[in-house]
Amino acid sequence: MTEINNARWTSDHLLKPGGTALYGAQQRERLRQMADEVGVLLREYRADLENIKFDGDKPFEARIRAYLASRPLAQLESDLRDAVNHAGKLDVEFQRRYVELPEKREKKAEKRELEKARRKGLNNARAVSTAGHLNGLSQALNETTSDGKEVAKKTGADGGDHTFLDFLEKRA
Repeated sequence: MTEINNARWTSDHLLKPGGTALYGAQQRERLRQMADEVGVLLREYRADLENIKFDGDKPFEARIRAYLASRPLAQLESDLRDAVNHAGKLDVEFQRRYVELPEKREKKAEKRELEKARRKGLNNARAVSTAGHLNGLSQALNETTSDGKEVAKKTGADGGDHTFLDFLEKRA
């Protein structure tokens, strides 16, 4: 009894390297042989049915009747041929979804990290640029106008309220 179980394919066998390829090839060959046998049987069966004639048959009526009667067998052959194709896709899909996918995701993650680092560098550049603009604004606000008054009142170190301009000056 254990000998029979040992010959049976299991999921563990398929997960081993090359397991899906080997299983797919074996099943393709088995299904192809079955489809060939059904195809031969279909042609013989259809030919024998065409030879059965009934009184009052019109031309080609025996052929049409044979075609319709043998259609399930023809569908079986077609389904077996489709199964051969599906068995061939087994290893391709396994490779694509379990071998190549982690590699693709790793490459995407690396790209994302590089993009993040690049964006972070740009964000730092923007922050420096924005600070420069604000510093320039603060200097423009400190300049005196033609009437001798400053544009913005400055307080802070001499005991008054601290302003945002004081903060920018300390940072610059």
